[in-house]
Amino acid sequence: MSKKNDEKELLNAEEQAEDAVTEAEADLKEEAEEKAEKKDSKKEKKKHERTSKEEADRALNRVKRLKKLKYGSLATAITLIFIAIIVAANVVCNVLDNRYNWNIDLTSSGLFEMDKQTISYLNGLNKDVKITVLAPESYFETNNIKIVPETLNRFRTESNGHITVDYVDTAKNPEAANQYTKNYSGQLTLGDIVVSSKDGELVRVLKLTSDIIRISQTPNYQTMSYDTSVSFIGEQSLLSAITGVTDLHPVSIAVIDTLNTEVIYNSNQTGFVRMLDLLEKNNYTIEHIDLATDDISTEKFDFAILCAPYNDLTEAQVKKLTDFLQNGDQYGKTLLYFGSPMQRATPNLDAFLEIWGVKVDRSMIIESNNSTAQVVQVLMGNQANMALAVPVANKTDAELNSAFTSKLPIVAPYFSPVEALFTTNAGRTTTPLLTTSDTCYAEPLTEGEESDETKQSFNLAVLSKTTFTDGSSTYESSVITFGSSFFLDYLVGASSGTYGNADYFIQTLNSLTGKEQVVTIAEKSLNPTMVNVTSSQRKMIRNVTVFIIPAIVALAGIFVYLRRKNK
Repeated sequence: MSKKNDEKELLNAEEQAEDAVTEAEADLKEEAEEKAEKKDSKKEKKKHERTSKEEADRALNRVKRLKKLKYGSLATAITLIFIAIIVAANVVCNVLDNRYNWNIDLTSSGLFEMDKQTISYLNGLNKDVKITVLAPESYFETNNIKIVPETLNRFRTESNGHITVDYVDTAKNPEAANQYTKNYSGQLTLGDIVVSSKDGELVRVLKLTSDIIRISQTPNYQTMSYDTSVSFIGEQSLLSAITGVTDLHPVSIAVIDTLNTEVIYNSNQTGFVRMLDLLEKNNYTIEHIDLATDDISTEKFDFAILCAPYNDLTEAQVKKLTDFLQNGDQYGKTLLYFGSPMQRATPNLDAFLEIWGVKVDRSMIIESNNSTAQVVQVLMGNQANMALAVPVANKTDAELNSAFTSKLPIVAPYFSPVEALFTTNAGRTTTPLLTTSDTCYAEPLTEGEESDETKQSFNLAVLSKTTFTDGSSTYESSVITFGSSFFLDYLVGASSGTYGNADYFIQTLNSLTGKEQVVTIAEKSLNPTMVNVTSSQRKMIRNVTVFIIPAIVALAGIFVYLRRKNK
């Protein structure tokens, strides 16, 4: 009985404990609610206790926060829009640059500019040409000759879609060049530029180190060493190659330069080489003739050049010239003859020229007017000499000169007068092409002969024609005589940006042979130029870059910061 009572009491005690816990929790909850109500009451009381100034400040702060948010959002939006415009403009400009080559040449020498003649020719090109570069484009950047791909890209854009340019990495694709070996017998190497017609039948190959970049050395006698010059001739070479693969009827010229395998000229070999270079670059096909052993084929050649033979020709050799010009009474041939003050006596050649009404005197023309005389540098052998008091040529009204429009002066270094023996005689006529001013005199070259220094105008070049009429048909041949082979001296002929000699020579040939385009482009020096900065200039550059520009940027930043902070 006592056991049951104990259990009953234990249950009652547990129930009482649970009730006590529940009652305690309820009291704690009630107390927490009261504290919360008191706290809310205090906040409400405090809220209602704000002064009017506090309320105004609070409203002003809210406006400032909204304004900052507005300006910040607007600045972010403007920045994003500006970045998007820059990116879009950059993409558009890249596309337009690739298509139209929108570049600005900032070099002092105009290294990346193209000659107006080149642009005119490319704009009028109406045949498709393919240019294949046997090297990746990065090859030219690595070797610091970026002018090559820049020029190729300009050729492509100026051709109105008629020229395509492809770069082939022959190291990765050695078979890519094989398609050109059918029509090119030479060896193709890294850096070669292959210019071909659309069908690939006509191919011209330009070598990087000879046709694109020219390296030459001239002796410097002051330092007893050689001065090395590097120039870009790629524009001229590319034009010649393009003309070569688009001209289906090239003109062949017989160049008479040897007698029994010995060269006929003596004093101006470099000028002769320059003349050949001009002919090749303007797409004339050259064949070298030995006048002692070869005949000048009238079927193959319409044009022949005889350049300043040092010794006289034999009568048999002179007859070959006469037979060529007569062409079996069909005529239609032209001989271009250059004399030279350095020639020996040439009685047989002189007699031939006299038949054509011209005579090259044994004297040298000097310009007495210092205000018009030119000081021209020419090559004598491998040495550069200064030709003093050189006359400037005046172009006559002859029809052959009508196409020559260059404003550059034509100079006449080491020139002998070309005398016109008659104006008209038995079907032959003579017409001066180039003359000097009337302030020139002739210095005799014959030993013991004194000059009277009589001032007069002299002929520098004369056109002689013979005309044969048979019924309604008229046949004509011509001889053009220049008083000196130094007309195309290497230094004079290479200076197509200074003198008009090379232009005149090519224009004369083009007019005689029916070619329309005149392409003589000046070389562009690739030699680095030194910029000398004085001490005062260095100080100015330092002050501007180290102090003035940073100060301006800092002040601008402070101004923007303060302005935004006060808003």
